[in-house]
Amino acid sequence: MQPTANPALTVLKDIHTPEAISNMPMALGYWLVLALILIAVTALMFKLKQARRHRAPKREVLSAIASLDTSSDKHAADIPVQINSLIKRAAMSYLSREQVAGLQGDSWHQWMTQQVNTVNPRLKALLDRRYQREGLTQKEAEELKMLATDWLKQALPLKEDAKNIGTNNKEAQC
Repeated sequence: MQPTANPALTVLKDIHTPEAISNMPMALGYWLVLALILIAVTALMFKLKQARRHRAPKREVLSAIASLDTSSDKHAADIPVQINSLIKRAAMSYLSREQVAGLQGDSWHQWMTQQVNTVNPRLKALLDRRYQREGLTQKEAEELKMLATDWLKQALPLKEDAKNIGTNNKEAQC
């Protein structure tokens, strides 16, 4: 015996699914959010590139100090002169030549001290030996390289108030 079909089922039709909803064209709000994200990413990349360019003299001077040769006492004797000129060159990358180039002796050391929170007095002592007859030993040259590297890492890039400090030192000398 065959089951009889329900007459109500014969009038039913197959289920048809609706067409897939497209994401395009997107609503105006999505375009605005996308534009804001693009602007923010572009501004961030610009700021990062600008900050990297601003820190370039610091990286350059640190690599120059690291590459100084202290393998013999003859080379070690020239290290204070080279490091002092590298520090001045780095400072002139952030300040005008007039503010930094004329600083000598105590005014130079005072300016260097004002740029960092803590300065090792040994740095001044080793830099002051740059024009003395007896140069630095290899150990002292390595110590000077380390102290100068620490000072550069703390001081550079120079803050905005460093410009005023350089001007005040120049006025004090007059």
